[in-house]
Amino acid sequence: MQWTEVVGQPLAVRLLQRAVRTGKVAHAYLFAGPSGIGKRTIARLLAQVMLCQDPTPAGAPCGQCGPCRRTTAEPPMHPDLHMVEPDGRFIKTEQMKELQSKLWSRPQEGRRAVAIIDGADKLNPEAGNRLLKLLEEPPSYVILILLAENLSGVLPTILSRCQVLNFAPLPLDEMAQPLARLTGKSAAESRLLAALSGGSLGRALQLAQDEAVAARRSETYDLLLKLSELDDLALVSQAEVLEKAKGDLEDWLEIMTVWLRDALLLAQMGAVTLILNADRQTEVAELVRRSGTDQLLRMLTALGDFRAVHRRNVNLRLALDVLLLRLAAAAKGAPELALNLPTPL
Repeated sequence: MQWTEVVGQPLAVRLLQRAVRTGKVAHAYLFAGPSGIGKRTIARLLAQVMLCQDPTPAGAPCGQCGPCRRTTAEPPMHPDLHMVEPDGRFIKTEQMKELQSKLWSRPQEGRRAVAIIDGADKLNPEAGNRLLKLLEEPPSYVILILLAENLSGVLPTILSRCQVLNFAPLPLDEMAQPLARLTGKSAAESRLLAALSGGSLGRALQLAQDEAVAARRSETYDLLLKLSELDDLALVSQAEVLEKAKGDLEDWLEIMTVWLRDALLLAQMGAVTLILNADRQTEVAELVRRSGTDQLLRMLTALGDFRAVHRRNVNLRLALDVLLLRLAAAAKGAPELALNLPTPL
């Protein structure tokens, strides 16, 4: 792979390519951002160029040498490229102990050794201490690349010893063309997948293969239509259903956000051409007919508030109860409920 093939993340690409070109690569990086937006791809590319026998003057890997081929193999076969990811929910002590042993030995082939730790926000306490030891006393030949979805889950002492690069969700227009090429979907379908993925190309590719997406779109739309008719007991029951379907919760949130976003655009601007649910414009118009601009904005605000906290250590069930009650109050045009989302435990 080459830097020019990376989708999005121009700032990270520019900074890393310049560091390689000028010989000023940091001993430790932390790539932060949602999954599927290029962190792992760029980490593998940086590892490739650092292990390459004949990198170009522009700071790119040659792509032809033995180290390049072994680095890009699946799984990687280069003895000086070490990959660590969670074993279950966390990266465990034994995994970091093994990595320490490997990195404190000299590289087997070249002058460098690279370790990619995918899940720096998912280290158990002892594993975090072992990583900190590596960062405090790094061998001169080692480059550490940490990947994290949630910076708040990374120890401050680890953060302070890394060069942090924030990776942003990819814009829809940057994702649509590669999605259409990779999936064979139409331009309209690709834009919808990009929106439902939250700017994650990896997630969009998964959704393209998920036959349940269409069903979830319909289920979410039906819920929006009946929110104003549900009593508190029915809303709490719906929250219970969502709690049990944790794996689909992110999809549910994205799909509902897109429905409401389309309805708001249509209500405020009459912008039919900007609707992402382009194949279901009649349903979007029905949402507008049933809900005014203020109601749509309140529902989007409730979703935004929930999404700001749900990935953190909160009581998920209580947060969902609050979300459904707020959505229903907005749909009914009732006063805003004096309910606050739970704070992290």
